[in-house]
Amino acid sequence: MTEVAEILFTEELYALEPQPTIVLTKPWATVTEDELDQLNKILGALKLTLNRVSVIYQPSLNLSAFSVKPKKLIYFGPLPVGLSHYEHLQTQKIDLVASEDLSKLIDDKAAKAKLWEALRKLFSI
Repeated sequence: MTEVAEILFTEELYALEPQPTIVLTKPWATVTEDELDQLNKILGALKLTLNRVSVIYQPSLNLSAFSVKPKKLIYFGPLPVGLSHYEHLQTQKIDLVASEDLSKLIDDKAAKAKLWEALRKLFSI
């Protein structure tokens, strides 16, 4: 029986890359319509949708909590020690960009421009 399986399944298996991950510091149920609209605009600029990313709530960024490490991560919230807003960084084999909360981005054009530049590097656009 084992020989049959080896003959039938000779193709290589392909590892799928994990979806880009969005980390929010507030629970999804408390995200306002304006914040959701801002997130959709950001994702749209990256040619992504909410269906093509993982959205995770963490009170503060904790990369060691991921069982499957995302390849690309966008964090919206207060900065952990050692991170800077709007810089493309690589840590623990995760490419990430940290931003202010979505609510602060809504009316801050300068912050949105800085975030866009960092995201262009993160997604090689």
